[in-house]
Amino acid sequence: MFRQLDYQERVLSILDAYLDRLKNRKKEADEVAELAASKPHLKIPVPDFTKEAWEALKGAGKLPASRTAIPFSPRMDGCNRPIPNAVLKVPTGGGKTWLAISAVSRVMGRYLDRNTGFVLWIVPNEAIYTQTLKCLKDRQHPYRQALDRAAAGRVMIMEKTDRLDARDVENNLCVMLLMLQSANRETQDSLKMFQDRGDVCGFTPDEGEQEAHDVLKNAIPNLSVYDLADGGPAWLMIKDSLGNALRIIRPVVVMDEGHRAVSDLAFSTLYGFNPCFVLELTATPQDVQPRGGRNPRDARYANVLVEVTGRELDREGMIKMPLNLDPRQGNDWKATLNAAVAKLSALDAEARKLCAETGRYIRPIMLIQVERTGADQRESSHIHAEDVKEWLLTTGFDEAEIAIKTAQQNDLSDPENQDLLSPTNRVRAIITKQALQEGWDCPFAYVLCSLAASSNLKAMTQLVGRVLRQPGALKTGIEALDECHIITHHADTASVVGAIKEGLEQDGLGDLVLRVTQDDKSSTDKATRLITRRPEFAKTDIYLPKVMIVEGGQARELDCETDILSAIDWRGFDPQAIAERVPENAQAAESQLQRIRLADDGDELLVGEMVAANTEILAFDPAHTVRMISDIVPNPFVGREIVGAMIAALRARGFDHARLGLLSSLIVEELRKGLDTARDKRAEALFKTKVTAGSIQFRLRLDGRNWRMPFNIETTEPENTRQLLNRAGGPLEKSLFAPVYENELNRDEQDVAVYLDGEKTLTWWHRNVARTQYGIQGWKKAKIYPDFIFAVRKDQEANRITVLETKGDQLDNLDTAYKREALSFLSEHFQWDETTPEGELKLVNNGETVEGTLILMSEWRAQLPTHL
Repeated sequence: MFRQLDYQERVLSILDAYLDRLKNRKKEADEVAELAASKPHLKIPVPDFTKEAWEALKGAGKLPASRTAIPFSPRMDGCNRPIPNAVLKVPTGGGKTWLAISAVSRVMGRYLDRNTGFVLWIVPNEAIYTQTLKCLKDRQHPYRQALDRAAAGRVMIMEKTDRLDARDVENNLCVMLLMLQSANRETQDSLKMFQDRGDVCGFTPDEGEQEAHDVLKNAIPNLSVYDLADGGPAWLMIKDSLGNALRIIRPVVVMDEGHRAVSDLAFSTLYGFNPCFVLELTATPQDVQPRGGRNPRDARYANVLVEVTGRELDREGMIKMPLNLDPRQGNDWKATLNAAVAKLSALDAEARKLCAETGRYIRPIMLIQVERTGADQRESSHIHAEDVKEWLLTTGFDEAEIAIKTAQQNDLSDPENQDLLSPTNRVRAIITKQALQEGWDCPFAYVLCSLAASSNLKAMTQLVGRVLRQPGALKTGIEALDECHIITHHADTASVVGAIKEGLEQDGLGDLVLRVTQDDKSSTDKATRLITRRPEFAKTDIYLPKVMIVEGGQARELDCETDILSAIDWRGFDPQAIAERVPENAQAAESQLQRIRLADDGDELLVGEMVAANTEILAFDPAHTVRMISDIVPNPFVGREIVGAMIAALRARGFDHARLGLLSSLIVEELRKGLDTARDKRAEALFKTKVTAGSIQFRLRLDGRNWRMPFNIETTEPENTRQLLNRAGGPLEKSLFAPVYENELNRDEQDVAVYLDGEKTLTWWHRNVARTQYGIQGWKKAKIYPDFIFAVRKDQEANRITVLETKGDQLDNLDTAYKREALSFLSEHFQWDETTPEGELKLVNNGETVEGTLILMSEWRAQLPTHL
């Protein structure tokens, strides 16, 4: 059983006071409603009991002082009935799930006067979904035990695909987990939740009881019915769907990370389930202001019932504080990593001493944020995960102590690494770029070494919260083990401090203290200088379009992982073609295991002998295979269906149990290859469909949400460094920034730059700096960073801006084909966005066009003139 903390007691005490007032006010409102229904001619208004209860609590001084000026924001369900809504503002690491469980128990018993019913538990992502589901299904876990106590042991934990019977809801406390994305699609009609299902039983009248269907529809107007055009009956008939069942049940809704469900669509969908109570838990409550000239009274405020501060968590030992920042300015990333390893070693020594004296086990872990992780991105000047791993191995780490967590590789999913808190686990360093999802937490994480803070400050901000949780939610009494550390490489200190503070604020910990340690003095940095634009372009605003996604009339930058890859629907995928590629005559590799021993003569000579091939009959493990493809097919249930279909196809070809086990590695390898190819095709199709439909846009926008060319850029080249010269041997004349140094371009790029500089129709050109300047997002994760950007004007025509990607011939592969197709496709769909923004226009449509192109280096002299 969990130890109830002081702030948790305070939260639940305030919730109790609210529920008591809510129950009394609802009883009075129900009586008024009954009287109004019996005497409709009197037109008696029915009071909003949710508002009255809230105002009563406010009058008693029990609401947070910081929210006293915020008015109560009413919530109405799909039938226009008032719905109680309360927000618990709890920082990351504050035990939100435990508070939610305890709150559900109180809502059921104290407000609804029953211990059976239905709870719809909505979570924001797959990681939190999996963790919560595992805990709630485990009868030994305190979360499940608390629910069992509340419902006298009659608890059913469900998912949206499970069978749902009205008798289960009547006799049990049913808790259904749902991901936010499942209840937030473009149209509710497209939701599978509102499709007819044969395993949703007992909620609607029998098919032939037409009058009963009419009565139920009149009582609950927002129930969905069969459409005559889709083959439905000629009379009104309510669908047997999960969505309709929820609207009839009127569930208690728990919204984890409630700030994510603030869009109009998410809000209307959530309250369209006709909940009887909505409890939100979040570290950062969101107030939504009206848009489009709507009345300010239409604002939707978070009804924050109680606030928990970071200091309260610190007092209870829930988090490591203070947070120590060591910003290092040297150019050598290995020196920064060495400092982080030294800190980890010092923490490890303290942890071993603690274990020897008290028996309490802590294994400090270091998170390392790198710049690159892809297999095809290592041969660059950026810090790659494999480079970091190799260096750690040279410092004394072994393979088992290092885990890489990226979109392509997830060592943390290996069986031996899944429980990071186990004394048998050996992981001490986790290398990632930004793949540690929200919801991932390990209290043994003490050190964040950000080698990519300067290039990916946003990802670092999100990683800050991963090192805050205190092991066992209990201070050790040892200063070093009660604090955490962030060590950054070659990043502006002020920017890092701001990013960390932003990260703390996002986790609801903005009131905590950040300690900045003394910067290292061994910096060998080259001096950084600013290069400004040429005088004729010094005040010229230059904009380029971003790839944006438009949702609910609001545009934001496209996130490939979230908006494309996560949206791929793998249901029904047929792996038959993949199974056919597994050769029937494939042979398992012979064992190469050697036993090493000392020579019999006693000398220090190692003798190797081959171990006989393993004759054990191996079994194919579907669960392992599902984990092996989870980076491609995130939903484990869909992944299991695909693996099952793959095995069925192989069995149909004659693969028996023993052969499947013998070739399991080959089968997994072929399955991954096939799924990766299919993912690329599906991502491309989805991306192009959305672009064609206008939900993904490559446009210059009047509202100013474009990429803006900087007015100065940084260089570390000394002023006396050799400059790039034009064809005549003089200084370049049309480069946007001057001077341009030879060392900043390779030989082929120098040739292209000199050629562009000499063209009469060219207005200006710029050598784009990859990963720090202009990038174009396609249907693959990595952005396309063009090598050159130039503007051409012919006669009196408007400017045509071209983004040019140059590739060596040896690189004319699948990646080159992808970039060529993506740039061409987006160019074909470029246009101006004519939507008039609120207030003053930030950009005027002057008719500029934008095109993207990819040219092989061997062909640039022939092809480049066609773009000038």
